[in-house]
Amino acid sequence: MLNVTLLTLDVLAGALTFFVSREVMTWLINRKKEVLMSSSVSANEEKVLEAIRNGAKTLNEIMKHTGLPKSTAYKALKRLLREGKVEKVVNGGNVRYVEKVKSEKD
Repeated sequence: MLNVTLLTLDVLAGALTFFVSREVMTWLINRKKEVLMSSSVSANEEKVLEAIRNGAKTLNEIMKHTGLPKSTAYKALKRLLREGKVEKVVNGGNVRYVEKVKSEKD
């Protein structure tokens, strides 16, 4: 009876260790991805920023300046917006993108 109890406890401890370890590893991998993504500007994002600095204001103008497909340019814009490097200005139905000016607080 004692052997069965010890075996059961051992199996339960192993299962608990497995699931906790898996959750910790998943969290660490996701955190590492977040850090890598937020710490650098991709080549496409740099192209989009450069296009905006050179006068491109709309998604179509950005596409023309960069040569990027619409979906790629839009993804780069979304990330730049999320990181606070670009602002979206909506006037009526028109959407324009401008580089965010850093204030002294930033």
